[in-house]
Amino acid sequence: MDFRYKKDYLKCFDHYPREEKELIVSTDKQIRDYYVNHSAPYGLRIKKLYQDGKDKIFEARVSDRIRVLWVETIGWVVFTILGNHDEIKNYLKRLK
Repeated sequence: MDFRYKKDYLKCFDHYPREEKELIVSTDKQIRDYYVNHSAPYGLRIKKLYQDGKDKIFEARVSDRIRVLWVETIGWVVFTILGNHDEIKNYLKRLK
């Protein structure tokens, strides 16, 4: 499985303070471990939000205020956006 990051994801990451960046990096590692070991800690709360053919959109919890959204497709995991619940919801509305 190859992991990629969209520019929007990286821009969002740059705007967070150092402490939250550390949480995001830790969550990123847990998501990668999820694809290797096929298990995740309960606190990560991975949810499949949407599936369109081979593409699946997932969300995980970084903290009570921050979510990470990624797309899983054949051989790829693309980290798409970071944000709060409303930002993720608005992003998904734009996709449909």
